[in-house]
Amino acid sequence: MGLPLTEAPIIVVNKEGQRFQDESRGYLACTHKMVEKGYKVGYWIFDAKTFEKYRNGCLKPLFETEVVHEYPTLETLAKSEKINVDGLLQTVKDYNEDVAKGKDRHFGRTKLLQTLDKGPFYAFEAEPRIYTSYSGLEINTKGQVLDTRSKPIPGLYAAGDVCGHLGYQANLGGGGISGLSCAAVYGRITGKEAAVR
Repeated sequence: MGLPLTEAPIIVVNKEGQRFQDESRGYLACTHKMVEKGYKVGYWIFDAKTFEKYRNGCLKPLFETEVVHEYPTLETLAKSEKINVDGLLQTVKDYNEDVAKGKDRHFGRTKLLQTLDKGPFYAFEAEPRIYTSYSGLEINTKGQVLDTRSKPIPGLYAAGDVCGHLGYQANLGGGGISGLSCAAVYGRITGKEAAVR
């Protein structure tokens, strides 16, 4: 679900129909905000313009799994998804006005801005879920595990996901440098380091 949420003009709202995050920051930032605010579900909403442009790209996996619902109007969407109708209509009105100005008033979003005004409209709901760890053992560039004072623990090395999500720690966003790539890179480094000790 991550890619379309960062690569297409979409908004996310709560049950009251209110946006709560700059959606262009991606699913992770939105999920964190949902957890922070205690929202059990968020609704990702887009219109026909976004569908037409991205349906064979980043939105394709969502339609293949049939998690996206289509509605003729925003009012129908809100009622069917049990979102506050007046809240959603006001949010979309404000958002469309902000798009015309090039920056949204609530979160400062300046990219992937596009009015949400051409039916049909689409929605899918998402719950905050943990699918990977963003914490773990802290290591240095040699792959040595560090103690609580950031000092290397003699003879202890680590690589891979046990080190946590290095991409997140480096503020790089998604999981591109986690898992296998982290294991391969730091596996080689730690192997060489351990061999000379």
